[in-house]
Amino acid sequence: MTPVEHHVDAAVSHYFVYVPSRNAMRMFLYPTRIGLYRYLKGYWLNRGSFDSFILMAIYNGTFVFTVNGRRSVARTGDLVLLDCHAPNVYQAKAETDCTLLWMHFDGRLARDFFNAIHSDLGDVITLRRATYAISRFRMIYDTFAEERKVNEARMSLIITEVLTECLTDGVSAGSPSAFEDNRRPGTEPTDVRTGENAWRNDKRGSSYNQHAIEETLSYIATHLSEPLPVSQLAAMALMSEYYYIRVFRQVTGYTPHTYIVNARMHAAKYMLLTGDATLKEICAACGFSSTSAFCAAFRKRFGVTPLTFRAAAKTSAMPESDESRAHPARNRTPHHRPR
Repeated sequence: MTPVEHHVDAAVSHYFVYVPSRNAMRMFLYPTRIGLYRYLKGYWLNRGSFDSFILMAIYNGTFVFTVNGRRSVARTGDLVLLDCHAPNVYQAKAETDCTLLWMHFDGRLARDFFNAIHSDLGDVITLRRATYAISRFRMIYDTFAEERKVNEARMSLIITEVLTECLTDGVSAGSPSAFEDNRRPGTEPTDVRTGENAWRNDKRGSSYNQHAIEETLSYIATHLSEPLPVSQLAAMALMSEYYYIRVFRQVTGYTPHTYIVNARMHAAKYMLLTGDATLKEICAACGFSSTSAFCAAFRKRFGVTPLTFRAAAKTSAMPESDESRAHPARNRTPHHRPR
C-alpha cells in the first residue's frame, strides 16, 4: 500500500498490513504492519498509544525521538525500539531526508524482549553487527514486497534473531563503543518491487497445503484493493474452493472471507490513524465497494464511524505546543503519527 502522509516520498515508499493467524498469536512473534519509507526533512510525527511495539532501522539520515520527555537521536545503522502500547505520546522528527525500514510487531514474548532491551539500551540501539541484523529485518519486508509465501514460524524466528542481536550485540546510541563504522548497513534500498506474481509450485508433499495457503496470504496482503474472490485464491493454491476454504481455516483459524475482511479493516484503521486520506481513497485502497459499505462495516466492528475514530485518535495525540498556545488563532496543520 502507498502512504498518503505529508513529507513522505510516495513514489518509493510502501507498506503492508498483515493479520496473523490464531496459531501465530498463540505461539510466535509476528508483524502486523511493515514498511519501507523515505521521509523528507521536516517530517513531524506525533502519536498516542497504539496496539503493538515498533522496531525501526535507519538506513540513512537522522531522526530525533522524544518519549516521555526523553530525547534520543537515531542515525544511519541504528535500530529504534518503542512500546506503542504505552499510554503516552511520543514524537519523532526527520532532521534530514531519511530512509527507514519499520515494523509493528507483537506476540507472547514481545513484552519480555522489550523490557530486557529497553532497560539496558533505551529507545535507540547501535549494533556492532548492524549489517547482519538489518538484512535479516529486511527479509520480512521482502517477503511481502516480492509476494513470496508467508511462513509465520520463519518470520517469528527472524524477529527473535534481530531482538536477540540487540540484547547481545547492542550498545546505547552515542556511547563510546558505538563506532561510526557500524552505522553502514549497506547502500540505500532500491524502490519496493510491486510487479509480477512470483508464485512457485512446490512439489507435492505433507507440507504442500501449508505452503499453498501461505502463498495466498502474501497475495492477499499485497492486493487488498482488488476483489479477491475465493475462486481466484483457490486456483492459485491448485485446490477446489471447498477444499481451499477447509485448509485455509485449518492453517489460519479463519475462513478466507473473515480473514480478508479483517485485513481490510486493519488496513483502513491504519490509514485513518496515519494520514489524511478521504473515505473514498481508503475504500479504493482497502477494497471496499462503497463508502457506505465501509462506514457500516467499520461501525459494526469498532462501534464508531471512521471519521469519529480519526477525530478521537488525533485529539488524544495532539497536546498543545508552546507555539500553538502563543498563537491560538493560527490554523494548525495536523500532526502525523509514526507507524
